[in-house]
Amino acid sequence: MDLYTDTRIKHVMQENGGAHNAINRGLSLAQGEYLTILNSDDEYHAQRLEKCIRYFSVNADIDLISTWIDVVDAESRKLGTKQAWHNMEPWEIKNKQKTFASTEDYALNALMSNFVSTTSNMIFKRSVYEKVGGMRNLRFTHDWDFLLRVCSDHHCYNLSEPLLNYRIHNTNTISSNRKWMLFEICWIIAANIDRFSKMLLPSLKAEDFIQSTIKILESFNLQNNDKVFWLLYWQITNLKHMGVANPEELYLNDADIRNSIIAYIQE
Repeated sequence: MDLYTDTRIKHVMQENGGAHNAINRGLSLAQGEYLTILNSDDEYHAQRLEKCIRYFSVNADIDLISTWIDVVDAESRKLGTKQAWHNMEPWEIKNKQKTFASTEDYALNALMSNFVSTTSNMIFKRSVYEKVGGMRNLRFTHDWDFLLRVCSDHHCYNLSEPLLNYRIHNTNTISSNRKWMLFEICWIIAANIDRFSKMLLPSLKAEDFIQSTIKILESFNLQNNDKVFWLLYWQITNLKHMGVANPEELYLNDADIRNSIIAYIQE
């Protein structure tokens, strides 16, 4: 039985292979100029797509758009409005005025934390997907990894208006295995930070270099897992020098290697 009467909607069933596989299947089948994702527990505001597409139409250089989000509970009660990187941070940020959050730099704030919060909060051009590729095999942070691969090399913009309900509840994936989630945070930064080298070190002028250094030191919170980050970064860097393509994916596809590192994560 067809679930929808609108002929523009295509319903596809597949075995559970993880969220990233489901999203990638949908993206591969989509035919429009702009692509977006809606997770089962999130909800678009009525004018979300209209307003995002309108912004694309008058700003041809923009490749991806996110928005503010209304955070709601399981009963749809509003808990607050997350205004991108300006509030409701996922972890404590000391000396915020010294971090990337004191700037309006979309890419560096994305590197600092996943302020878009969910794959539902991204709409992007088909050309971006074709260049960057789909989601990778991450349990918790495939949206953040995808965002960093995009914004390190494309123009992104955040609309200062809540146009999405992001639902949090006790069954959210991120609450089910904290050590694995913390491992993925270390992996995300280790795998993607080199994409941002020119942004992180824009000038060798002494004053600029010092300010950049302070922002880097103040912006990253690896939650007492700096050793794991440095291990991952060192291994990934050296594997690249050895000619291994996409060496960071080794940790995603080999459970034994991944679990040997997760064992050292501090909760």
